[in-house]
Amino acid sequence: MVNMYVPEDRTAKAIIRDVALELFGEQWPAAASLKQVAERAQVSQSLIIKHYGSRDGLVAAVDTHVLGLLGNALEALAGTDGAGPPDCFLASADALRAPATTRYLAHLLIGDTARSVEAYRRMQEFTDSLVRRMAEAGAVAEDTDRAQLSIVLLAHELSIILLRDRIADVLGTDPVGRDGLGRWWDTIDQLYSGAAIRKPSG
Repeated sequence: MVNMYVPEDRTAKAIIRDVALELFGEQWPAAASLKQVAERAQVSQSLIIKHYGSRDGLVAAVDTHVLGLLGNALEALAGTDGAGPPDCFLASADALRAPATTRYLAHLLIGDTARSVEAYRRMQEFTDSLVRRMAEAGAVAEDTDRAQLSIVLLAHELSIILLRDRIADVLGTDPVGRDGLGRWWDTIDQLYSGAAIRKPSG
């Protein structure tokens, strides 16, 4: 049985972490100071140091929290039977719907830290497993390069997370919101099935 990540709730330590997550999501973690975190959390900088040791310790704690939420999301989605298209994939995970979480995840994924590598590899491993189950269910053509399919599928899925704010600006609706995600996948289904774009006649 997988041990799910259980985050601390509303302790002062957890509140500081959640405020840092929100602030780090708004700007690069390196650009946010402890003073900014303290002011938004309405605590002293000394309390942050008491709980996390240093600014780097706070960043590491936020990384751990986001990776924990990501792990929970992947485990929850791992129960899909692979009988059809992955219409319940990463962007649909409740744990990743919060804008602050997806913004921070975007910063984390394009970074060059060990945790950046861990986050991406964890998602790629899940996608590999999903494609394998789809293949076993007969949903993947036999001549398809499964490794390439898995990589492309994840890259496509990450686009909606990494570009969430920009897509929302253009569409006027959150693409990861429940209504927006349904419309997104309807369009993707039309695209993949060949119904959205056709070869011109003549």
